[in-house]
Amino acid sequence: MQSLKGFLGCFSVVVALQLGGAQVEAVDTPAPSLNPQQITAPFVPGELVVGLEQGGLALPVQAMEMVGTITAQNPPINAYIVRLAPGISMESAGEFLRALPGVRYVEPNYLAFAFATPNDPSYGQQYGLTRIQANLAWDIWQPQRTVYIAIIDTGIDSNHPDLTNKMRRHAGGAIYGYNTLSNNTNALDDNGHGTHCAGIAAAEINNGVGIAGVAAWNPAVSNANSYAQLMPVKVLNSSGSGSLDAVARGITWAADNGAHILSLSLGSSSGAQQLQDAVNYAWNRGCLVVVAAGNNGSSSPQYPAYYTNSIAVAATDSTDTLASFSQYGSWVDIAAPGVNILSTYPSNRYQSLSGTSMACPHVAGAAALLWSHNPSLTNAQLRSALETNVDPYQPYAGRTIAPNAGRLNVYRALQAVGGVGPTQPSLDTLSLNPTSVVGGNSSTGTVTLTAAAPSGGFVVNLSSSNPSVASVPSSVTVPAGATSANFTVSTSAVSSSTSVTITASAGSVSRTATLTVNPATTNVTLQSLTISPTSVWGGSSATGTVTLSGPAPAGGAVVQLRSNSSRASVPSSVTVPAGATSASFTIRTTTGAGITTVTITATYNSVSRSAQLTIWF
Repeated sequence: MQSLKGFLGCFSVVVALQLGGAQVEAVDTPAPSLNPQQITAPFVPGELVVGLEQGGLALPVQAMEMVGTITAQNPPINAYIVRLAPGISMESAGEFLRALPGVRYVEPNYLAFAFATPNDPSYGQQYGLTRIQANLAWDIWQPQRTVYIAIIDTGIDSNHPDLTNKMRRHAGGAIYGYNTLSNNTNALDDNGHGTHCAGIAAAEINNGVGIAGVAAWNPAVSNANSYAQLMPVKVLNSSGSGSLDAVARGITWAADNGAHILSLSLGSSSGAQQLQDAVNYAWNRGCLVVVAAGNNGSSSPQYPAYYTNSIAVAATDSTDTLASFSQYGSWVDIAAPGVNILSTYPSNRYQSLSGTSMACPHVAGAAALLWSHNPSLTNAQLRSALETNVDPYQPYAGRTIAPNAGRLNVYRALQAVGGVGPTQPSLDTLSLNPTSVVGGNSSTGTVTLTAAAPSGGFVVNLSSSNPSVASVPSSVTVPAGATSANFTVSTSAVSSSTSVTITASAGSVSRTATLTVNPATTNVTLQSLTISPTSVWGGSSATGTVTLSGPAPAGGAVVQLRSNSSRASVPSSVTVPAGATSASFTIRTTTGAGITTVTITATYNSVSRSAQLTIWF
């Protein structure tokens, strides 16, 4: 299909032929710009409404079909709906259509909703629901099945007026839950933490009491509150602590007893094979496992959040800034509101708490909302929808989570799994890896779209604030059907550290990322070797990390590795990439008799550093 520039060229000839060279001027003020950053109301992606002058020429109707298909019209007011062809943006089509003679206005096809504002008295204090656009999701939510959320925690006060009608129950009315501490079905909360998490995920909505949960409500859906139900699984005692064995048994019980979503607002700085096996067991049975990332304000792994088959959730505040207490790092998958969150508390109370424990049930509730709406999703598809349809967040003191990850947006995720019409792609994120290089080395840039690129691909324009230091190609094309594409950032030698801003733009959307170009250094030394965790069971693995005193030189820094025991094996070396300051490697262990303390040693430029790993049996 021709570009719009080509369309305009053809169109100018057609106008002259049709109008005999007469001058035609627009008589109305053009419609507002279709810049999506200025449009705050939701609209049907890829559709424009075009209004024509009464008794006007037929030419605009013909021209509309040059940018898309007319799917509907309203003859009394001379209005048309145009579904844009793949590869044509709403902004470009809007400019083209507004320039046509006889066109009165061009505007997005805005969405109208039954006003789904619940009557829960404290709803206005729940900034988290507004941030994740839960209210917009409720408006288009059409549940097809009931989804069960297992709150694996201190239990739930099932008598709370905002929770009692949301509990999964046996046919006789008894609560469907379990207590791994006493091995019975009494899962009442004797701490408060589990009740608070349960309310965030699925407190009853529009019951005139207290707060609203994330999952779920629509005023047009009969018995809407029954489609997301809570299952209490008590694994923590009245002081909020418990063994990893109790947690693992809670996970497998929930998976075996019909829970679709497992919400775990808990964690430990040490993992266990039993715990990882339990998470994998639940995932392989089709469950979604959502886990709080931890509240130590560090990048250290927390378990079970760190496991591959868990969604690790960080916390943000009311300004979408990563919370100072939240764990961070590339292993953290998504963020959600977790600061000053008002929710249910035992004995008919409500309380505001902060923590990744509060962020986790926001994601669990969102997952229940999506899965009840589209039961055909696999757990992998559901996870992808939650993690890729996110909003930007603000790092705290340079702390970030996984590349391209963001703050939960349940409305966008719901649209992606079966919302309001096909999604037209736009530029979503730009990332660089690594973000720091020694001059003369390169970095890889990645652009990501909000949806798959159309036929013919999606072109993203690129630029550099300092091309003499870091240069990029003029553009990169995301292939048809793909959502991302890579490009190379080439750098030159510098005498001092220089920051360069790389910009990607498509239509009216721009994203930036910063690359630091460092001078070549020859006096870099090995600064430290760390091991995490420092104690494992035989047969498990640990992660070692070597850190240099400065950026690695061109070609990278090859650090030699060795172990003093056959019970722990390491690769012969690990390479810190050029411009980076650290690299990680895997330490694999074997089972044996007794407890063994192994020393791992790293050596670079005649400097050695050691760390110890304790292997249990």
